[in-house]
Amino acid sequence: MRFSLPTAVRASLASVLVILCATLCSAQFTSSVQGIVQDGSGAGLAQANVQITNKDTQISQTTTSDDAGNFRFVSLAPGAYKVVVEAKGFSKSEADVTLLTEENLNVPITLKVGSISETMTVTTEAPVVDTADSRTQLTLQSQEVAVLPVAGRNLVTLVTLAPGVTGLGTGALAGTPGAGADNFSTEESVDLSANGQGSDNNQYIIDGLDVTSGIRQGVLNLTPTPDSIQETSIQVNTFSSEYTRGAGVQVAFTTRSGTNQFHGSAADYFNYQKMFAHQYFQGAYLPFHANDFSFAFGGPVIKNHLFFYFAAEPRRGSNSAGGNITFPDPQFLSFISDPANGLSTTVGTHVLNTYPPVGLAGVTVNQTAQQILGTA
Repeated sequence: MRFSLPTAVRASLASVLVILCATLCSAQFTSSVQGIVQDGSGAGLAQANVQITNKDTQISQTTTSDDAGNFRFVSLAPGAYKVVVEAKGFSKSEADVTLLTEENLNVPITLKVGSISETMTVTTEAPVVDTADSRTQLTLQSQEVAVLPVAGRNLVTLVTLAPGVTGLGTGALAGTPGAGADNFSTEESVDLSANGQGSDNNQYIIDGLDVTSGIRQGVLNLTPTPDSIQETSIQVNTFSSEYTRGAGVQVAFTTRSGTNQFHGSAADYFNYQKMFAHQYFQGAYLPFHANDFSFAFGGPVIKNHLFFYFAAEPRRGSNSAGGNITFPDPQFLSFISDPANGLSTTVGTHVLNTYPPVGLAGVTVNQTAQQILGTA
């Protein structure tokens, strides 16, 4: 028996599924804000109403302080926030704070006796030394990454800038799978170490998801494009308990999010041989060029509730092969293409017939199969 739902009902069901998927797939962030609400004498205020609001998205969370005046917000995305505290018999207090990736920010709030209509604004600045946190950490924000000279536009290269970290970064492990300085490998090998551990003890996380290879330890299975990342946190000690796989370096990427304002970027990073100085022993470079494009766009789907962000990085390039070029002899190509020889349907035959060499001139035979295999 078949049932046909009206178009309006189908549309409503589709909307519900989209909303449910958006809820289930929301990123799990690792930053938090905590603090204590006190009166002028330093005593903790219980049952104070505490609200934290993301300034870019206007998404808010609300809680109340416990009997000792403590409050805490967990799983917050990095960014700018406003903390508002209210309690009966006291004037309202507001504090503007900036939260970083994997940061546990302490925000103590003192309320003064007065009317609830009165508001006191607290100006907070990040301390030079955070006495509440003993970890060794470097946080790179999107603007910093945009102006730093990054080889191949690969964010992982910057991990070696963190204190206590040594190594050559990406593209250093020549000959190994995934070795390269760009973002286009299916996996990424990185030469860096900390805490006396090798590179196979490093861990990589994107929005709470462990992207470290389960087969080749210390290798990334996903290398993000710079325009999709808001912050990168590099830690070498006192890791969070939920991430205990790596004993060396822990790298946490936080992706960018859409906000109530549409925003985006577009760029083309162009390279070719004449941009590089000639070396004394090498001379002129063989011809090559590369266009590394970058596109990003984000904004609101439903203001203050649902947002989107999209980033892509296509690349086009060509390199001169130089030296000797190997290609099939026309007689050999004719031989394998003959169905009677049983090779005409193989992948190799298809590739050789689809991409024949063109523009060849002055071709000479360097070595034949008979010279290698003999006449037997």
